Amino acid sequence: MSAERTEAHTVEWWQQFETASDRFDEAILTTGLTELLLPKITSQLLQREADIAADIAILFRNKRSSEGLRDRFDGARNRLRETIGRLEERGVDPATLVEALAVSWVLDGEYSRAAAEIEPRVGAVVLLRIFVSALRVSHLDVNVTAQLLNAGRTPAESIYAGKIVGKYGYWPDWLRELVVEHAQAGTLTTEFVAALDLCAFATLRSTQARMARQLLRREPAAIATAARTLETIGEPDIAARLREGDMGAVAFAARFASV
Repeated sequence: MSAERTEAHTVEWWQQFETASDRFDEAILTTGLTELLLPKITSQLLQREADIAADIAILFRNKRSSEGLRDRFDGARNRLRETIGRLEERGVDPATLVEALAVSWVLDGEYSRAAAEIEPRVGAVVLLRIFVSALRVSHLDVNVTAQLLNAGRTPAESIYAGKIVGKYGYWPDWLRELVVEHAQAGTLTTEFVAALDLCAFATLRSTQARMARQLLRREPAAIATAARTLETIGEPDIAARLREGDMGAVAFAARFASV
């Protein structure tokens, strides 16, 4: 095949997409995966059966309450499996059945199994587009999500960071950059995000923002300077919290510390 072969991610890796959003849309995923796979099935008989089954599966996943569609879906899915089974019994080259098998797994709801199997043949990028589109996450920054996925972060980490950047689009650039920075390091927590939001609302001047960035990065010299300033102005408790790593103290500290 012309697609560049890559090392596949695991089934478990792909499964993280399915639990990353409570709006995960199986119909969108079924549509995307089957549209990718169907043209690659070389057997005309298999392609016809898979095409029919995929169309009915998409209808059913958009209207699961329909008993009539369920019966049609089950029948089409079974016919596809039986056709694959007959070809296997005839000794057909297994490599020519991969895409049809993957379609059958998609119909069974085993999306991650299908993705892991076909990734080396089609590449990760096209599959990522399909899985991300199925998330139906509002305010998701797709570029940040893709950047982190390409950097080797897990889907859960990448999607979480993408949602934060998308949700807080009004933050200044330096705060959004810190989201990506910490996501890449695997240290993006809800506490850290809350601290960033406090900084966003603190209307910091440029020098104060620079100090806040240093404090959020836990730079020792900046922490020492800010803590001394806080003690000087009569805020020893906040100074202690800052030294102990309390991110909630950063915005307050940055407003009074000099650089």
